[in-house]
Amino acid sequence: MKGELYGLTNPQKSILLTEEFYKGSNINNICGTAIVEDVLNFDLLKKAINVVIKNNDSFNLKLIIDNNEIKQYLSDTCDVSIDVVELACKDDVAKLENELMSHIFDIYNGDLFCFKIFKFPDNTGGFMLNIHHLFADSWTLGFVSKEIVRTYSSLLKGEDILKDEECSYIKYIYNEKEYLYSDKFKKDKEYWEGVFNTIPEQATIPSSKEETANNFSCKANRKVFNIDKVKMDKINEFCKANSLSVFNFFMAVYAIYISRVSGIDDFVLGTPILNRTNFKEKHTSGMFINTAPFRVLVNNNLDFKSFVANIAKDSLGMLRHQKYYYQNILEDLRKRDSSLPNLYNILISYQVTKANTENGLTYNTRWAFNGNTADDIDIHLSDLN
Repeated sequence: MKGELYGLTNPQKSILLTEEFYKGSNINNICGTAIVEDVLNFDLLKKAINVVIKNNDSFNLKLIIDNNEIKQYLSDTCDVSIDVVELACKDDVAKLENELMSHIFDIYNGDLFCFKIFKFPDNTGGFMLNIHHLFADSWTLGFVSKEIVRTYSSLLKGEDILKDEECSYIKYIYNEKEYLYSDKFKKDKEYWEGVFNTIPEQATIPSSKEETANNFSCKANRKVFNIDKVKMDKINEFCKANSLSVFNFFMAVYAIYISRVSGIDDFVLGTPILNRTNFKEKHTSGMFINTAPFRVLVNNNLDFKSFVANIAKDSLGMLRHQKYYYQNILEDLRKRDSSLPNLYNILISYQVTKANTENGLTYNTRWAFNGNTADDIDIHLSDLN
């Protein structure tokens, strides 16, 4: 049964543009895995997952074309069938992730998510979720994992499951409409107009450009590098002594590198912004994330401490005005230059990925790479300590 129809949010519109450009790919699949360190009751784990699905309305949203416009509606909820896959060891988890992520969702028919439960010979195991980016972001994966483990623990103890009716993606849809007509929207627009009173040259890493006849492929490879503990301890000490975040430190280092290899001192780095500005939104599953265009001016006359302090100051301004969506910034700039394709081709992100404990259960989460990117190069920093 179709009820009220809702327009897409700005975050969803951006994902839809990527979906249409790279049609037939799995570029918008996001997959998260949680491995629980305790012996599991797998029937209760299935039940916990279904409870979380029913309690988070973003899982029940579906797309429809209405008068040539793409809209969404809440579908009826029912229990989802979840397979339990037996794995020999933790090394087999990556293979299952790759199988799950290879699925290409039909965005107008059927569910746009899939859960799998996996079981090791010692009856420990966990679960993974593959979901279309239209209805989830990386924060959602962490939040949903936490909710499933919390709900499972409550079911195990025979406790009541409480649902927070205020934490709803539908409420975010309404809140975004209000924002578009607010003074806050006008102030955010003015801020970004000031940042981009001129349009900088696009920078990239020369070796990341593949010289082929067709540069529209989104296929990508991932390389993983570890920073040793001694070096990371020194970085943390530097950041603490200078009241800086670790992310600001790495952004400054990365910006200097980009400037050196590209020969450009004024450019833009894309960086994902949570775009959840209050408690309720941080406890709501769905697609909220915004990619902010962070403008960098590398002044070779500054020492590193001064440069990273400027990065930190500009980051605060960016965060204060993060609700003004990237697509809006592009639309504003294209009124001045209709040929502008994008502001950046390089993205940098930072996330904390640590062991978690929920109601006495210890579990580890991780995000799996889907093998695609729309940028020339993405740098993802994961804090595992």
